[in-house]
Formats: sequence, structure tokens, C-alpha cells
Amino acid sequence: MLIPDWLVKHAAQFPQQIALVDLHSARSVTYAQLNERASRFAEFLRERWQIKPGDRVAVLAHSSSDYVEMLYGCGKIGAIMVCLNWRLAAAELSGIVADAEPAALIWGEEFDQTGAALAEACKLTRQMVTGVPREDVIGYETALAEMSGAVIEMPWRKHEDVWYLLYTAGTTGKPKGVLQTWGMAFTNAVNGMLAAGLRREDKMLSVLPYFHTGGLNLYMNPMIMCGGTTLIMRQFDVDQTMDLLEREATVMFGVPAIYLFLSQHHRFANADFSRVRNWACGGAPIPKTLLEQYLAKGVTICFGFGMTETGPTVFLTDEVTARRKVGTVGKPVMYVEGKVVDSQTRQHLGPNQRGELLLRGPGLTPGYWHKPEATAKAYEGGWLCTGDIAYFDEEGDYYIVDRSKDMYISGGENVYPAEVENVIFQMEGVAEVAVIGVHDAKWGEVGKAIVALKPAAQVTAEDVIAHCKARLAGFKAPKYVVFVPAVARNAAGKLDKPTLRKQFGDVAGE
Repeated sequence: MLIPDWLVKHAAQFPQQIALVDLHSARSVTYAQLNERASRFAEFLRERWQIKPGDRVAVLAHSSSDYVEMLYGCGKIGAIMVCLNWRLAAAELSGIVADAEPAALIWGEEFDQTGAALAEACKLTRQMVTGVPREDVIGYETALAEMSGAVIEMPWRKHEDVWYLLYTAGTTGKPKGVLQTWGMAFTNAVNGMLAAGLRREDKMLSVLPYFHTGGLNLYMNPMIMCGGTTLIMRQFDVDQTMDLLEREATVMFGVPAIYLFLSQHHRFANADFSRVRNWACGGAPIPKTLLEQYLAKGVTICFGFGMTETGPTVFLTDEVTARRKVGTVGKPVMYVEGKVVDSQTRQHLGPNQRGELLLRGPGLTPGYWHKPEATAKAYEGGWLCTGDIAYFDEEGDYYIVDRSKDMYISGGENVYPAEVENVIFQMEGVAEVAVIGVHDAKWGEVGKAIVALKPAAQVTAEDVIAHCKARLAGFKAPKYVVFVPAVARNAAGKLDKPTLRKQFGDVAGE
């Protein structure tokens, strides 16, 4: 399969169609402008910096129309963009940059100090900054203005050609660069169009960061492939999101934390979301009570599942299934096949049997950057081992139980924290909750609930434990409860279990 230059195609057919709206700068970019600006960036990389196909270009910046131009500009000349996570510490970023070995580094003016330090530490002389430039570093707009403006058309790419790198923490804690190919992007876009019904008339509200597969592919890249409009939010802002959902956006994708924050907004009860025709969610387990809260407003959130390694879309429910079976992720999307196997024997399991989810299809990554051993370990007979515990029912609809690494064993029984979290979240006054396993001399491990309460809520540890014991088997109820102002989350909006285990896992009673 070959993939053409989407920007060139759209610029020829729909030049004045709005491709991007940068909400921070208030800039609207047509497809003709997007193609021209991406070409100017590509020309600068190739002619001024002598960037060759396969060279890496690292970018540390917030989501913006500039970011999209750089992504597609790299694609035009075959450079590989390295999307750096701006939430990481400088020391963590240095390790990633050292691993990716980029030929150039670009950063947003908001990360000027970190960007300059990274460039110096990694001895990168090709430097650029977006926004207000430094005296000694060329600015993004200056670089574009110095180029000819001639359109550079990307040669048709092969399925396996690498477009960009996304770094994700591995089981060892060391980040791994997940290869993102043009074939992955194409397959994900097709899956998204079929499952979510994306079309050229849509305006998609993009609230997730672009260093993450959710930000780039749910659904910014698919919207560009189908010629729609993406409203780019620099960082998630709950007030601005409420405004746009009521007056402009027609498609919304968010992680559970975003839907939680929206539901707690003072305008939520009376908000009119009737113009939004497609709502979707993924990235982490979502409490059924939260889905039901939106259903009560007439909003059906189609819950899905995906990974950086899968492009990411694997599952996404249709609205009928989402309403009929609250909590399911539905059946695998068109170009994905899934199965559940026993975590020890690896035997194929049947309906309602919990085991590890394995996946295969054309949208999966070919592997990890410079890590052949990790790549080989991730696959089993051509199937990607997700590390997620799942099951499917008699109708073939899947349910994601939890990450296998988050599961703990209490008295010989498996406990899946997501199930316990869902029960605790049902309590009046609970805003956020995470459950981890901690050592116990008698049972091996027991649960500890980390809970954040709503303002003025009066909930005690005894209340939480009693609530769980009334609704779950005794071994699933947490033994300990701690209260915090907010529960730690990672860059993707997921509960940050590694951080929580470091903070609360050493001493069981604290």
C-alpha cells in the first residue's frame, strides 16, 4: 500500500477549506496555507539544515498549528519527527534525546530554558524556536519566510515508512521510542472514519497533547486525511472546552479525566451539547457512573481502547452498543483482530474468561527504535501482547478490566484496581480515586485507595471501606484509604500508578 501527500491533494481540491484553527493564536489555516507552510518548513530542513531522509528532528512544544506544519513538513522530505513530552523533567528529556539522536532540535518559546539546555547537553547546533526567537537561535516564522514557497510534494510513502517517534515508558521504566509509520496513520484514519463517521464537514475539538498518540491521531491526523477542520487547544482548558462544545465543535475525543472535569463544571447541568454529533473516550478505564451521568444529558460517549503501539484505535463502540452495554469497548474496529489468552498457558480463552488481550493488524507498530529485543518480546506469533486484562461476552463485545501490571494478588485472589475504583467513584463526594496494591504480612498484598474529594465533601476512610465491602467481595475492599487534594495523573490523563506506588506504596498504613 502507498500513501500520497494528503496536503497536496486537499490543497488542489479544497484550497480554501479550513484545516486548522489554532485557538491560542486565533490563527485559521486553510489546506492551501497548510501545504505551503509545511513545504516551507521542509525546504528549510532540506536546504539550510541539510536534513536527509531518516534524520530525526526533535520538537518540544505545546500543541499548535505550527506543530502540525512541522509534522507534515518532516513527512514531505522523509525526516522523522521526535515528539518530546514537555511534561518530563530535563534529565528525562536528555535521555530521550540521546536515544533518538536527532539532527536538530526545535522548541516553543515557553520551553526556552529547557530547549537551550537540551541543545547544549546533546551538542545540537541546528536549533529553532517558535514564537519570539532568541538572538542566537532562528525563529520558526523567520525560517519559513526565507524559503521560496514552492510546494514540495511528498513521494508516495510505503506502509512501513517511519513518519515520527513517540516515546512511552517501558516495563523497565526506561522510555522506548515507538515507531509510527505512514501505514499506521492511514489505517488508524480509516478505522476512525468508519467507527466514528468522521467527515469533511466536521470540526473536531483537539484537546490532548501532540506528543501523545491520542493528540495526534484522535482525531487530528484522520481529520486532515478526510479534509475536515481541527480546533487545536494549546492545553486543555475546561471553560474554553465547554464554550466550544456548545457553539462550534461537532466531534469530541477525550480521556476519562477530561470528561470528569467537564461533569464537575458549574455549567454542565444546563449545557447544550446538541451540536456535537460524536463523543468518544479512551486512554484509561472510565467509571460507569460517569458514562451514565452523560447519558442522562442525552450524550452517548462511545468508549474505546488503543495504545501507542496500535496507532492507536483498536476498539470504539457504536452509539447503540454504548447505550445498551455501558462500559464495553465493543468489537475490534475494521482492520484489527483481537483475542484473549490465559496469562500463563497462553491458551485461547472463550467468552467471559479473563486473560491478556492480544492484537494484530496493519495498524500496529513494526517495533521500537533501536530496541530489537524489546520488539521481539512485545510480539507473540505475530500478535502484539498488550499487557491488558480483558474479556469478551457472548456477543463478541470486549471489556478492558485493567493493566496486568496494576493487578495485585490478595490471599491468592486476583484484584483488578479498576473494578474497585469504579465502585468507590460511585460514592457521593468522591472526585477522583486510584487503587494500588501494597504489601501485607498476612495476605501478601492488600488494597490502598488514594481518594480526592469534592469541595466540602465529608467522607471518611471507614465510609470508603464499608461502601466497598457492601458491593464487592471482601478481599477486593481496600484495607487502607488516604485522602489527597488531587490524584496524580500522567501526560495522557491516566492515573499515574507508578508515581502513586512510589508515594504511597512503601508503608501500608500511610
